[in-house]
Amino acid sequence: MIYLLSSEGREALRAVASRPILYAFDFDGTLAPISPDRGAVNIPRPTAERLTELAKRVPCAVVSGRALADLTPRINGAVPYVIGNHGLESPLTSPDVLSLAEHACLTWMKRVATDLAQPLKVAGVEVENKRYSLTFHYRGADDPFGIRRVLLQFCMQLTPTPRCIFGKASVNVLPPGGTGKGEATLALMNHLRCAGLFFAGDDETDEDVFGLSEELMMGVRVGHHAESRAQYYLRDPAEMEEVIRFLIGRMDGTPESSAIERRC
Repeated sequence: MIYLLSSEGREALRAVASRPILYAFDFDGTLAPISPDRGAVNIPRPTAERLTELAKRVPCAVVSGRALADLTPRINGAVPYVIGNHGLESPLTSPDVLSLAEHACLTWMKRVATDLAQPLKVAGVEVENKRYSLTFHYRGADDPFGIRRVLLQFCMQLTPTPRCIFGKASVNVLPPGGTGKGEATLALMNHLRCAGLFFAGDDETDEDVFGLSEELMMGVRVGHHAESRAQYYLRDPAEMEEVIRFLIGRMDGTPESSAIERRC
């Protein structure tokens, strides 16, 4: 992987900034730092301000695993396009698809609430019901690898059998055959008639987008990960503000762009 704020990475950013593409970002761990308190997570003010400025120049979207009702207030209008629930909640998703996903979630929650409520609590697993998907959080578990194994075994017993996506200390449970982050982001890109895609994410849930080899002009993973399909990486979410500032500078052709290059 190539460090995005290296000389080679900045040269690639210059090329991307000249293309009419969609700029899409994951939320947790990318625009905002990871926190054990999910309810307290917000985009740092400098990053939010830069993101708002970028969205005035080019099409921008946030694509997250969070439910749309949870995500939208945290974006606070910084970008015009917001996709939640790992791609399920998109401006392009049909009501029929959402209805089927909601029914599946209701069925799963009945099983969770009856057979597994106490075992999950004892194991330190929190169940987040996002209406169209579920997430099992095990950040506080004593044996995270063991818990992950048990959760997978449990998920395979659910009806309908879900798709499972691993996150950071979490297992995301989605309806079978549903839209993922990659498909949803690609559909939005095509809908907006963009020529390609810039995407930044931070974990396994984002590899679905990094795998869009033909459409993805630049994939950036926050945190170096040798097995990622993203070509570029940043060290932490705090660097995202500098990347967005750099892009704005290149698009505007302002002197500020050169100053940022010297700092990198």
